Amino acid sequence: MVVLRICHIWHAYHPVIGGLERAVKGLAEEQVKLGHEVIVVTSDVGVDNRPKEEVIGGAKVIRLKSMKLLYNDLTMPLEEPQVEDVDFVHAHSQNSLFSVMMAEKIKKKLQAKVAFCFMAVDAFGDYPDIFTRLLGPYYGRRNTARALNIADLILVRSIRDMEILKKVYGVEATYIPDAVADYYFTIGKGDPEEFNEEFGIKQEKIFLFIGRMHRLKGPHILVKALKYVSENIAVVFIGPDGGYLKETLDLAERIGVRDKVYALGYVDEETKIRALDSAVALILPSITDYVEVYPMVISEAWARRKPVIASKVGGIPYRIRDGVNGLLFELSSPESLAEAMSELLDDELSGKMGVNGREDVLSWREVAVKSVKLYKQTLAE
Repeated sequence: MVVLRICHIWHAYHPVIGGLERAVKGLAEEQVKLGHEVIVVTSDVGVDNRPKEEVIGGAKVIRLKSMKLLYNDLTMPLEEPQVEDVDFVHAHSQNSLFSVMMAEKIKKKLQAKVAFCFMAVDAFGDYPDIFTRLLGPYYGRRNTARALNIADLILVRSIRDMEILKKVYGVEATYIPDAVADYYFTIGKGDPEEFNEEFGIKQEKIFLFIGRMHRLKGPHILVKALKYVSENIAVVFIGPDGGYLKETLDLAERIGVRDKVYALGYVDEETKIRALDSAVALILPSITDYVEVYPMVISEAWARRKPVIASKVGGIPYRIRDGVNGLLFELSSPESLAEAMSELLDDELSGKMGVNGREDVLSWREVAVKSVKLYKQTLAE
């Protein structure tokens, strides 16, 4: 077997919490298990007191002194990467200033090949913040051009991004979706009654939200939908506070549904799986394309045979087949969401959709094998 020296680049890594952080970690560690040498170049933002270099899951993590300029994607490295003898660079998200700058520097220094994974291409147009909506498209197009200029292998996590790259930028991309950890397939089914009792949930049936409590993720849409569902159900929010938890709970109080809303904060993976097993469905009510490229929580729900209800943003409509493995609802419409929730309270329909979703879930080993094969093909060319 030919052993590759692979370098992943992304501005945040474990113990930072996030979907892409988990995706990069999952891929890197599975490539290590395949016998390859893996380095992760990341920033030191948000990881106080972590060493500059350490080994996590077999991958060597190098943290560079960096500065965040308002948004996470505007994280800027303040020092040069001390990386030698790399065969292939895998940079994640052209919207990340850190990823673009590091990929450029390492390619120039080592003459390594670069795989760039494009995410949320030209996705700032529906951003609710007017500052980002006006300046974001310029930033996005500029970074996309820079990333395309250095990419030897163009990857996407979303069919949406693949179509835009072809139509707008005239380039072909290879689609490699994210995956889920093996334990999502192997852990035994949790008991809904035990879960509800442990967390003091009085309602028998619950719907689940997993993600940062941030306005762009639409938790307020889900809270408002409770007013239009006649059955006595609850909504359980799982995930760290992104600055919008208090406002969400205050809204629930104002409209009289606070007794149906439970916020558990960040939980471990075992608890998250038990929550999925206890839920009628997972709900993603996000309000902008930018935040939903390839939501891993959809795959996690399907791995546990649970259907998904989601808004028509980003890459979601390319994954959810309405009425087959989940339901889509109209953007920012609590009434449309409530209608979908009421439909899935039918246990037979909910179970059927959850089983159908399981067909679309990959393991990290499958993704790692495919990615390494593409690296080797690119090197041979």
